[in-house]
Amino acid sequence: LIPLLFGVILSSVHTWGASAAAASTAAVALKDYTGVASGLFNNMRTPAALVGGAVVPMGITSAPKIEETDSPKMKVMKRVSFILGVGSLMSQIVAITYSTVAINKLAELKYEPTEDVNELIASHYKLEWLGTNIHFLFGLFGFGILAIFKSYFKYGSRVGNVNACWSSAAMLFCISIVNQGIAQGGGEQGITYGSNIFGITVNYLGLVLKYARGGVTPAISVGVVLFSIVPLMKLFSAEEEDGEKAKVE
Repeated sequence: LIPLLFGVILSSVHTWGASAAAASTAAVALKDYTGVASGLFNNMRTPAALVGGAVVPMGITSAPKIEETDSPKMKVMKRVSFILGVGSLMSQIVAITYSTVAINKLAELKYEPTEDVNELIASHYKLEWLGTNIHFLFGLFGFGILAIFKSYFKYGSRVGNVNACWSSAAMLFCISIVNQGIAQGGGEQGITYGSNIFGITVNYLGLVLKYARGGVTPAISVGVVLFSIVPLMKLFSAEEEDGEKAKVE
């Protein structure tokens, strides 16, 4: 019995020592990742500012005027191009606002240490992180579509069709790269916000609606965006009427 008891005691001591070592390792693994999180937000803010700056001359200040000789299809393309330019710019401005405020708060506030930066963002900056990424990507793809429109306006359908194919291929390839990164998740816990860009967009919209219920300004903002659908539909219906008139004449 004495050897058996001695073996049990040694086993218990070894188990306790292993548990203590594991707990110590876990405690050491908890760190302050606010600096890393700030770097991630800044990684998105800088490109968003660059793309936003490029959208202004391409889609707004140099937007082509509608001429009387334009076909109904060309009139629609010119109007959509200008709306897309403004929308892409606003999307990048939202991304810059999200990331800038998040960087400031990460420097001003203190947070409990976490296992990795993904845990910190998921716990405190989920809305800001998703919003920064989604608005940056939407503005970026809008910029790519503006390039397609520009080629049609300046060089006609022959050049426009080629650029449309090349730009579409590039954007689809970018989407596949983004989807792969989203599906991989991040951190020790494998934190994910969706399986693809559509999934994280739906997740983000849910967070925005939840955020809008907590204040007057965000609620009005969401309401104005929804209201804009009405004049947008009237715009296309008016162009359809112009097209029918042109056929009759």
